Amino acid sequence: MAVLIALLALPLVSHSFVDAGSSPTLELVSRALLGVIGLWMLASALFRHDHAHAQGEGLFMGIAAGLVPCPLTLFVMTFAMIHQVVVTGLLFAFTMMIGVGLTLSVVALLTVVFRDRIAYLMRTWPRLLGSVSRATGGLAGLALG
Repeated sequence: MAVLIALLALPLVSHSFVDAGSSPTLELVSRALLGVIGLWMLASALFRHDHAHAQGEGLFMGIAAGLVPCPLTLFVMTFAMIHQVVVTGLLFAFTMMIGVGLTLSVVALLTVVFRDRIAYLMRTWPRLLGSVSRATGGLAGLALG
């Protein structure tokens, strides 16, 4: 998303740059998105009750998370476009995407490898895991908000 925003928005905002690589409007929108996500996470941690997840909910959450632009990638792409090194910006974005993909893949692999242990913990300590999950989400929401 950050690459698309940079590629599509640069012609519109290039005249509003005070310093190379900065755009007050895009920065404000990015901050607002992070703030909204933080408030949602905090509210979810405070008011969420245990519930079952619908089939495919994880996929939709992954797609929604992928739509939030990375501020660093947006900055690098805008900077690269201003300095006419777009290929370098695209390589950076691609490298970031590979890193995120590898990180998520390792977490998924570890989950599969340790699924029996995780299932045991979920059966044995469901309330503790729920509390830890809500506390972690609440702290992340506070940090973002």
